Amino acid sequence: MAQIICRYHKRDEVRWISHLDLKRTLERAMRRAQLPLALSQGHNPHPKISLSPPLPLGATGDAELFSVQLAEGMDPGELKQRINDSLPSGLEVMEAWVLPAHRKKETFGDIDIAQYSVTVKGEVDAARVSEHIADLMGQEELIVQRGGKRPPRSLDIRPFILSLALAQASEDGVELRMRLRTGSHGGARPQEVIELLALNGADRTITYHRTGLFAGAQLGAERASAGRSTGAPRAGRLHRWTRSRSSRERSESP
Repeated sequence: MAQIICRYHKRDEVRWISHLDLKRTLERAMRRAQLPLALSQGHNPHPKISLSPPLPLGATGDAELFSVQLAEGMDPGELKQRINDSLPSGLEVMEAWVLPAHRKKETFGDIDIAQYSVTVKGEVDAARVSEHIADLMGQEELIVQRGGKRPPRSLDIRPFILSLALAQASEDGVELRMRLRTGSHGGARPQEVIELLALNGADRTITYHRTGLFAGAQLGAERASAGRSTGAPRAGRLHRWTRSRSSRERSESP
């Protein structure tokens, strides 16, 4: 039994695929690649595949993760190539590594922060955006309305906005960078932040791109370092999910 973790890109061609459909697409690709998948027990055996927190529908990402358990060992490079040969355009595994034998099974349950780059195209006053960001980050609470399949409810997402900054301004728009709490314990959505900044509108085009996933966050320290300001977050405080996160793990991987 072996577990391999993969980082993949989700690009524009598939940005409207839901999280459930994405998992089905990955599973079909693995079956077409004839990987030695480990299956669950019971009347309806299925591959043991785990995905990182869902991307907002319509967003792209290059820090996306999935893990797959195999019935036998396999070279990560070969797995990467075989899966990529079976994936549709817009999905591509960028790197793969074996979870070391001394580590327990990985489920991504400790991922609790997501980092986004949000581009707003259209007529935008960059100076006013900066003022709105400073005002927003200085608020004690930021109430949004959530609904969907559940009854509408009010939610304060201020504790979930860890950092927010104007990264770049040009004649045709602005780029924002934000770091938001995510996961099963609650979080903020990048679309909600854009709405709070009053940047959404029919005359603007907005794209959302997830650039990083982090785990083991010290939320109190992160909020203190953010200082309720627009300063850039300190990446060193967090455990970033990438292949290069530990040279020791690479050397001990089979």
